[in-house]
Amino acid sequence: MGGGGPLPAVPDWKTYKVGPHTPELEHVQRMLKSLGLKDPWARNEVWRYDRNQFGMADRSVQIKRLVSRGFFPGLGLAVVTAGIHYFLESKNDHGHH
Repeated sequence: MGGGGPLPAVPDWKTYKVGPHTPELEHVQRMLKSLGLKDPWARNEVWRYDRNQFGMADRSVQIKRLVSRGFFPGLGLAVVTAGIHYFLESKNDHGHH
């Protein structure tokens, strides 16, 4: 049943540490510390914010990448579609008086 191959290796939990490579989590820890609190589960979120991992970057880089991925091709398609529409509409007889 299911086929598939071996399951992916699960990394050791000790490898995840909040540090300079996770500035967002460091900020959260500083804020909690100022309130006299601590989040013992913060290391569980390191994989989301780890800038050492492939694909992780600053928010501005992520937003730019997201917008440029679909925006420019979409804009190009919209211009071509509008051009075809206006060209075909200009060929129609509108029954002017």
